[in-house]
Amino acid sequence: MKRPLRLEICHLLDTYQTLTTKEIIQKLEKIYHHEKQIYAAENHILSLRAVGIIELLEEWVETKNNKPILIQKWGLTNYGKIKYNTYW
Repeated sequence: MKRPLRLEICHLLDTYQTLTTKEIIQKLEKIYHHEKQIYAAENHILSLRAVGIIELLEEWVETKNNKPILIQKWGLTNYGKIKYNTYW
């Protein structure tokens, strides 16, 4: 049985310390292969941020095919580590 998606995001950030949104989604795709919930992963990330479990550590803009792309790097907050360890 797979973990809930938000708990898995916390697990990834606990394991890797920091990840970009794209890295999180790529790792989730390997775990939740072909599941529709992956399409909402960015919304789950933002929801975890809204309640103080993860935080935006860094953001920058890269250009790909002459289009700007916002890159965001995330990490668990101290509060997030406590909550994550409660349920893990």
